[in-house]
Amino acid sequence: MIRVFALMIFMVFLLSFNATAQDLEKKYAPILGDYEFDLTDSGMGVVTVKFYVENEELWAWPDNAEEPGLMVPVEGEEFMFTVDAGDQGVYELEFMKDESGEYTKCHVKNEAIAMDVIGEKIKE
Repeated sequence: MIRVFALMIFMVFLLSFNATAQDLEKKYAPILGDYEFDLTDSGMGVVTVKFYVENEELWAWPDNAEEPGLMVPVEGEEFMFTVDAGDQGVYELEFMKDESGEYTKCHVKNEAIAMDVIGEKIKE
């Protein structure tokens, strides 16, 4: 009886975990994908950043970085986030709509490294 109860609790946990991950992907679907940022002026060329959901969290992974950065939602703001990059400072990200109402732009600022750039979503 105890085994059956423990198995039921485990199954409920698994189902809720999967639902949470799916809910997060659904919530952030309009902004997920790859974006190109032209950082030529700073000597970094064009950088592609992949925005994705994994392990119930939202991540940003620039193609010139060794690992992704965890995106923390800004309270009370839709599609605004921060990424703490340690000694490189804190990145502020704001996803913006284009003229047709689609999220196709991402504004990234980081005062510590004097970055202020807008990236464009890469069409699939």
